[in-house]
Amino acid sequence: MQRMMVASYPVFHGRTASASSLRAIRSTHAILCLCLAVAGLVAAFGIIDADEILDGAALLFALLAFWTLWSWYKLHATIFDPYGLFLLSSWMFNGGQVFLEVARLNSHGLLDGIFSSTTLLRTEFLVALAIFALHMGALWTCGAAGGPADRQCPNAAAGSDLSWHTRWVGWFLFAISIGPALWAFRESVRTVLNGGYMSLYQVRLATGLATAPQLIANFLVPSAMFLLAGSKGRRTGVALSAAIIFSYVAGTFFLGGRAAASTALIGYLWLYSRTVRRIRVRTLVLPGLAIAFVVFPLVRAVREVRGLDRTSLEFTRSAWSSVDNPVVMIVSEVGNSMGTVAYTLDLVPTIRPYDGGVSYVYALLAVVPNLFWDVHPTTAHGTMSVWLVKTVQPGTAAVGGGLGYSYIAEAYANFGFTMGPLAIMILGAIAGKLSSSVLRAPNQAVLAMAATGISYAMIYARAETGDFMRGVVWYALAPYLLVRFLSGVRR
Repeated sequence: MQRMMVASYPVFHGRTASASSLRAIRSTHAILCLCLAVAGLVAAFGIIDADEILDGAALLFALLAFWTLWSWYKLHATIFDPYGLFLLSSWMFNGGQVFLEVARLNSHGLLDGIFSSTTLLRTEFLVALAIFALHMGALWTCGAAGGPADRQCPNAAAGSDLSWHTRWVGWFLFAISIGPALWAFRESVRTVLNGGYMSLYQVRLATGLATAPQLIANFLVPSAMFLLAGSKGRRTGVALSAAIIFSYVAGTFFLGGRAAASTALIGYLWLYSRTVRRIRVRTLVLPGLAIAFVVFPLVRAVREVRGLDRTSLEFTRSAWSSVDNPVVMIVSEVGNSMGTVAYTLDLVPTIRPYDGGVSYVYALLAVVPNLFWDVHPTTAHGTMSVWLVKTVQPGTAAVGGGLGYSYIAEAYANFGFTMGPLAIMILGAIAGKLSSSVLRAPNQAVLAMAATGISYAMIYARAETGDFMRGVVWYALAPYLLVRFLSGVRR
């Protein structure tokens, strides 16, 4: 039987574990979850002193993180897949500073020492319990069997048809987004040169139909993903997709953004390895380290610089030389998202009552385009991230700044310690099932959708559901559905 033109191997030639290995890992993880829950109950009754066990808790936190990453690797021989990347992001954004604490590299203390030992201990416990619940859900739904041999491969005509439509959607998205994207970038460059990176958040936000150019411009990255997925063996499509992504990454770094640029690049490399040519781990290690520990600190050092100094090589070199220990700095900054969990634990339900799922309802409503209101109902109601920064750092909020948020803090703010992890377990079940399904999919459109979704999923680790839902539905799911619709019409 002829196979369609898409790579028929998992990323990095990932193998699948046996059913016995899966059962053993599931059982071990369930026992660890139970032990973690019991430890939380013991701490809740005040039997232990937070100051005395905080160092030991940090070490245990790091070991638990290692277990989740190792167990997923054991089952799939890689963590470079949609769920594995989300899991890694969850630990780094919500626990990066704890890892530095274990290595005694937090010169100013965990989260700069602004929280009590009790709050820090409760925060570490909640993050560990939530990610363990996430992983329990993923382990429960991921399969042990499967792989290249189990895939059903459609005939060559059907594969060619789907490839054509995937590539056509990529070209279409590029055609409609390139103009608005260039316009938006030009305006952003002017703003940044005049006022620095933070000035991007101090301009008056467009509302209603005025947001359309930016929303359309956001289809530029998806256009590269669908072009790449549908261009197996076609150099023009692959070359254009690479040009789009690397131009977007370079432009976003210049403006001062890092998360959007790096996650888009990661999604693209994953898709390239799935559809064009396998990328070996060792070829990504050095570039990855260079971006994380050279480019990221450099972008941070110059992001608030105004005028032509941003384009001066001499100034850039001087700014880089002033960075003290860039590795520690970037891990500490990434891990600072844990502070949103700590703040939420201190404020909910003492200052703000539990939401009881209301924020998730408005997150789903965020998917609806803002065609009927001057201000979208989700924005009018207020998001968790806006509430937090206005409450704890009103000065930062006044100049358009923010602290981000965390899906872990959001689950707790809605349902507390008991039901919050359960909600995250359901999220993990969905994420694990989708990730495992994608790894076995010989479907270019599915792979393009997953690659686009990777960037939003990784950012979701330090965001809230409303941000995630709109991005995934509009820019990943909608193009995929367009491919499916066109394929159905043609048949």
